[in-house]
Amino acid sequence: MVLDMLDSPRKIGMAAGTVAFMFLFPLYFAWMPLADEGLVNGGSSGQGEWIVSFSESESVLEESTVLEDGDTHMTEFTVGIEDLGDMEIGFIELIVQCNDNDDPGPGFSDSVDGVSDLMDVEGHASGDIQDQSADGTCMGGNGGFTMRWDVTTNYTGESFSITSSQKTISETWNDNGFGIGTWSATISAEINSAPIVGGIVDSDEDFDITWRMVAYEVVIEESMVEPTE
Repeated sequence: MVLDMLDSPRKIGMAAGTVAFMFLFPLYFAWMPLADEGLVNGGSSGQGEWIVSFSESESVLEESTVLEDGDTHMTEFTVGIEDLGDMEIGFIELIVQCNDNDDPGPGFSDSVDGVSDLMDVEGHASGDIQDQSADGTCMGGNGGFTMRWDVTTNYTGESFSITSSQKTISETWNDNGFGIGTWSATISAEINSAPIVGGIVDSDEDFDITWRMVAYEVVIEESMVEPTE
């Protein structure tokens, strides 16, 4: 029967076409979704004009302490993988505030300094996240200091447009797994009291401590504006 189907050039051609169709037909439908994605979105690796923005989420830990001259206080902020979900860490900052409103006069303002200890934070061992130190006076309504770590390099949270590929954008804007772990810092107080009555009027200082983490998801949208030459 098979020989009867192949007993002429026309039948041989028809049989070959049928076999080719049976082989290519499923490949066509497997390829089409990938092709459509490439046509619509420029493909994950194809170049295109994109608007990149960031959907942010903020986590805050606050505490207060009262310190006398020479006292120290250790503060900690723990970041777990479960705290992030699908988000990346943009930055983490430590804000220490104080207001020496009971100093007896110029030259007697209290001050504070801080030193971080990030040895238990992912990225510290590689040098991508480094320890910091800071200090500040407590005079006025904005005394103290701030430390900030950009876990994602150069993160600002501001939207921008770019000619690139989605793959490159996604690889650029991520935290590389850094920032997970316990962030720790020690703050020390220096209380400058005036002679005689200073120790009664100004013997300690109130400190407000805030850890703040900003996490984000990258939002990539096709730009409606034609790129200029």
